[in-house]
Amino acid sequence: MLDRLVLRNVWMSSWVLSLSLFGDALLYVVLPVHAEAFGISMVMVGFLLAVNRLIRIFFYGVIVQLAELIGVKNLCICGAITATLSTAGYALFDGAVMLVVSRMLWGLSFAALLLVTLTYAAVNQAKTGTRIGISRSVEQVGPLLAMTVGAWLVAQLGPREVFIYLAGATSLAVFLAIMLHAEAQPERVKKPSPRDRILPRPDSLDTLIFWMGAGIDGVFTVSISLMFAQYLTVDMAILFGGSVLAARRVSEMLVAPFAGVIADRLGIRFPLLLCIVMTITGFSMIGAGLLLPGSALLVLARGALGTLFAAAVAHIYSEAKIKALARNQTWRDIGAAFGPLATGVGLSIMSPQIMHLLVALAFAAGLASFVFSPGWKLLVRQSV
Repeated sequence: MLDRLVLRNVWMSSWVLSLSLFGDALLYVVLPVHAEAFGISMVMVGFLLAVNRLIRIFFYGVIVQLAELIGVKNLCICGAITATLSTAGYALFDGAVMLVVSRMLWGLSFAALLLVTLTYAAVNQAKTGTRIGISRSVEQVGPLLAMTVGAWLVAQLGPREVFIYLAGATSLAVFLAIMLHAEAQPERVKKPSPRDRILPRPDSLDTLIFWMGAGIDGVFTVSISLMFAQYLTVDMAILFGGSVLAARRVSEMLVAPFAGVIADRLGIRFPLLLCIVMTITGFSMIGAGLLLPGSALLVLARGALGTLFAAAVAHIYSEAKIKALARNQTWRDIGAAFGPLATGVGLSIMSPQIMHLLVALAFAAGLASFVFSPGWKLLVRQSV
């Protein structure tokens, strides 16, 4: 009975996050093309699209304390409400200042809802990978709908007006959050755990997810179209690059649940090691000029690693899951913020292929460090 309630909470909280992602996903499509309609310059576009991630880096610790204080269900309700307000803000507010406020609100909302879904999925050890895989898969539905149906609605309703309708759809997440079952969730604590420093010290697993964020979400994402342009026309390069990036979300939707099931049946150690090796191989192949097979390996590995990293953290830190998951996501966000900046600087002094080879070396060093860490030994014991 309890297992069924746990799975129900995973489904419900994942749909809360998925619906809440409507506004953020569509904004990435709309804002660069319609900056004037929002009363901002192109210079502000990049900042607005990045500020939510910067906020998350520094506030995950605060949100962990809030979860411990008010409970995971109440945090989910708050996150759904603020996500709705944030999406409505894109339609209602003009100019940079209020849009920055909306984006900051969204950053806090996403951090809260992501921790909620991971916490529900990792509420007990049994079938953690399967539940996290389901959560990751459901999470991708909202962004895919936003980038397809939402993009079509922009032409029908207008670039700003569409966000009012998306806010209405996102508000359904509040009702789903209210329906979460209180019995199948972690108990709140009377005294929240002390906060870490502003940037928590990473362990070897955090270092690996940092390089995933910096490499796949940074170097690879920023430079893939540029590398295709070395062999194709600019228009074809954009088409191929865009198709590869769109495949990332589809991959996570399809691969994440299978990765979770495999992790539960065989142990996390083998699929995690396999996907990290696939990632290193993918970066190496791209560095050697094999763009399509290398890109395919990175897309598949990324779809699985989102599940496997979270499942590994939940197993290794069974006594402090929320805090460990928050730290891990913090370092992923740091990597995803660092990656595009490093790529912009790096492209002025080296080829993107060389950058991919450097990321492969960094990943390999991170893997070696993890294999000799206490966390790896824990995963080995659980796989026996």
